[in-house]
Amino acid sequence: MVPTDDSYYANSDIAILKGLGTTYTSSFYKKGIYTFFDLLLDFPFRFLDQTKITKIADIRPDGGFYFIDAHIVAVQNVLTRRVKMLKIMLQDDTGKIEAVFFNLYPNQIKSYTRGRRILAFGPVKYNEYNGVVNFTQPTVTFLEDGDEVKPQERMTPVYHAVEKVPQASIRKAINGVLQSLHSIPLPELLPEKHNPFKLTLSEALDLCHYPYPPALPNEKIILEKTDGFKRISYEELIAYQLTLLSVKRKNDQHNAQAIDKAQKAIDDFLSTLPFELTGAQLRAYKEVQEDLCTQKPMLRLLHGDVGSGKTMVAVLAAIQVAKSGNQCVVLAPTELLAQQHYHKFMGLLEPCGIRCELITSSIKGAKRKKLLEEIESGEVQVIIGTHSVYQEEVHYNKLILAIIDEQHRFGIDQRIALLKKAPADITMHQLVMTATPIPRTLQLALFSDLDVSTLDELPKGRKPIITAVMSDTRKGEIIKRLDEVCHQGTQVYWVCPNIEENEDETESVKTTYKDLKKALPDLRIGLLHGQLATNEKNKVMKAFLDKEYDILVATTIIEVGVDVPNASIIVIEGAQRLGLAQLHQLRGRVGRGALDSYCILIYKSQEIEANDIAMQRLSIMRSTTDGFKIATEDLKLRGPGEVLGSKQTGFDIFRVVDVNRDFELIDIARNAALDIIHNDTETCRALITRWFPKFKV
Repeated sequence: MVPTDDSYYANSDIAILKGLGTTYTSSFYKKGIYTFFDLLLDFPFRFLDQTKITKIADIRPDGGFYFIDAHIVAVQNVLTRRVKMLKIMLQDDTGKIEAVFFNLYPNQIKSYTRGRRILAFGPVKYNEYNGVVNFTQPTVTFLEDGDEVKPQERMTPVYHAVEKVPQASIRKAINGVLQSLHSIPLPELLPEKHNPFKLTLSEALDLCHYPYPPALPNEKIILEKTDGFKRISYEELIAYQLTLLSVKRKNDQHNAQAIDKAQKAIDDFLSTLPFELTGAQLRAYKEVQEDLCTQKPMLRLLHGDVGSGKTMVAVLAAIQVAKSGNQCVVLAPTELLAQQHYHKFMGLLEPCGIRCELITSSIKGAKRKKLLEEIESGEVQVIIGTHSVYQEEVHYNKLILAIIDEQHRFGIDQRIALLKKAPADITMHQLVMTATPIPRTLQLALFSDLDVSTLDELPKGRKPIITAVMSDTRKGEIIKRLDEVCHQGTQVYWVCPNIEENEDETESVKTTYKDLKKALPDLRIGLLHGQLATNEKNKVMKAFLDKEYDILVATTIIEVGVDVPNASIIVIEGAQRLGLAQLHQLRGRVGRGALDSYCILIYKSQEIEANDIAMQRLSIMRSTTDGFKIATEDLKLRGPGEVLGSKQTGFDIFRVVDVNRDFELIDIARNAALDIIHNDTETCRALITRWFPKFKV
């Protein structure tokens, strides 16, 4: 019997796939791939073309992959102490080409004999060492002379590396699940009138993994531009809009607690500050203050440029709540950021007689027990923390305001868990903040359930960050200059896109870390990336904050992080691969202190020549530090296909969607969601369950 829901794919553990084994399975688990549905959403980052045979005379030594049908005309076995290599000469009716293999076993070498016919598929390069054009380590199929060759109908996928799992095994595992779609298709949830792509989800997934070859020769397949990929993104966007609309409905079922403006307490606090708030900060707080005075639950987004002063608006809201005898919680995405907020809030609120405490998973035992009692009694008015703030054991006295920092890093289910902490029959006020300036197009789409306050001014005296764009051929000069400045006490971030070396040769933190340690033996260099345990990440970041490292080599994990006032230089490698919004966020890690600050964007020279969009992005980064201008340009310029398979905007709630790349789908997805939520409860429930299974409909 064919299932009528997604259970077969959503609940089937990849461990049951034949031939995967425990080692490979645990490697997939580490990558966050547990179920058949997870595997289906692990898309290729490029494709190889085995759909046509190329004649040897038509081959170009451009590093591209070629598929040839030829005979072996010469064999040379090269054995030295350092090299074990087999060279064969291949010939068809148009010419000859050399193929080179390394470290073959003796029984494999025996197969390569003169006169034998083979199919060879692999990259062809010009070998600068000996001036010879050759196939390097091609995949080979041995044929008999009379055999008919049938090239494949579709492109061959290449997937991002999974630790210890060969590419062939990744392909086999995913293809195994794709084959199941023919007999057990995923239920088609989109009504026909809301499916402009005229593809079922099963068909779209199949085409994403195995697309047909492009119509034009030398045309590249950019997966994100295909109808199949857009069809999948579109469905996830509809499901996301349905969750927003559901939350709004839920929110409107109860009133919030209306509180006094506490204007005297606010004015007294502002008079003690050694600086003036910007006009934008005062305007944004006025909007928050008015919201808190009504019984309509506040749902407000506060967004602004890096360093525009969102925290101060949040502090004013916390004062208003605390002075009315209620509680406020501040939810941060990382423990380190929670600690930073705690120190800032405590320094500002304690002189006003407001008690502020930090709660995280690392606070344990008697100390935690006492803290939980003080939160429940109302002695603590402002509570700051990570996911600890909405755990079952935490009970509040009168929690009426939640301030959620970098809210796109929390799932909707986490937001709802926090909302449940409000007093009975009361809906909590919510102020959600992000340091990513959001263009109006995206505001309407992604935060349509929220009112929006914008911080479009920077505090006075903030020095602009000087940005330089340099080729990777000048990396040696940069390292030499860092040696000088670090010995003078400056701290530096060095950012790379990837953790490990991967198939597309993008810069990795592990390699860069080793290279810098070797080049700069006198300097203290730290390493930070997403595979480290949370406590290890906190430890490394704290050590950098405490000046125990001169250089911190990191992935883009530092995009949202703590302020390190002494770090005044950031080097970003592989900058041509990153979107404008992310480059701007990373640049915002420096310029937090009194020092002149610099951002050095290093691009790969051989990639940039053929990529106009990447060059334009780097040019915009050099010419402006205005986050709003950058966010708008990012929408215009976002070229699909960059950082394939990676999220670029930090919206961790999505599995496939990139809101900048897919923004043209958002309006039609919203309209479809509005129709579905009003007219088709079952479809609404099924779509949310498929894409946001933790969300309780």
